[in-house]
Amino acid sequence: MGLPVYLLFVDESGTHGGSPVFVLGGAAIHEDDAQRLQRQLDDLVIEHLGRVPPNLDEYELHAGEMRNAKKPARADHRASVWAAVPRLDRLSLLADAYRLIAEFSPADPDLPLALFGVAVDARFRAADSQVTRERFAYEVLLNKFDLMLMKARVEKQKPNRGLVIHDRRVVVERDIQTWTSEWRTAAGNVGQLRNLADVPLFADSRATRLLQVADLVSYSLFRQYSADRPDDAFEQLWPVFHSDRGVTHGCVHFTPSYGQGACACRPCEQRLLAEAAQTVRPQRRGSPRADASAPGVDRS
Repeated sequence: MGLPVYLLFVDESGTHGGSPVFVLGGAAIHEDDAQRLQRQLDDLVIEHLGRVPPNLDEYELHAGEMRNAKKPARADHRASVWAAVPRLDRLSLLADAYRLIAEFSPADPDLPLALFGVAVDARFRAADSQVTRERFAYEVLLNKFDLMLMKARVEKQKPNRGLVIHDRRVVVERDIQTWTSEWRTAAGNVGQLRNLADVPLFADSRATRLLQVADLVSYSLFRQYSADRPDDAFEQLWPVFHSDRGVTHGCVHFTPSYGQGACACRPCEQRLLAEAAQTVRPQRRGSPRADASAPGVDRS
């Protein structure tokens, strides 16, 4: 029998031209909990609709669409199913979905639901191409997931393989799989991936609520770093981002302001704590590799 599996569902925001930030959001859940969280989210949608629709899978928990669903201007354009649901009801469901994620209780406390996020400011390494910046974000995200798996195996005696499921994005699917294959073979800029079962798989977000959880995570991060008045979704999710020994490692913000000491957001504050810990406790030869947010990653 093979090792049990931790599933990391990934989505992105800010891929459009002119976006102030590129964001990756991820939700890692143990296989023993995956079906239960999906069922709870289904039940939540049914509760807010007040009925069991025959097309339940079309009521996708997609934050941007739920906030801004409108009927199309032209009759030949397909409307979102959410356009028929009053906006206040949609926002209430969205708030309850965030609350459900924040309060989810795993079957094994040592194998919790863990969120991951990488936000790359458009000014960070501005001379790099968009593909290069996205590659960097993916490498950081996957290394953070890999590090979590390693720590569970070494420190908690909970060995698991990791499997990444990404929302379908045809234009870069092969790139992401190629990058991951390279990082599994040899260390990249951050470190080698040693705990993944395979390269990322891609699926339609309508097929699983867990990809929709990743959408909610990435949207909350995008709002946090692009909106003049971000909502409280990110703050609500913050305790669920992967942490170790009181320091949150699962969410990181890359911005020139960090190198200038001018960014006081939660992720940047936690990176300072992680870097201070690395300085106080230098890594010994043969010890587990440093966290992806340690000094040397951000050369802004």
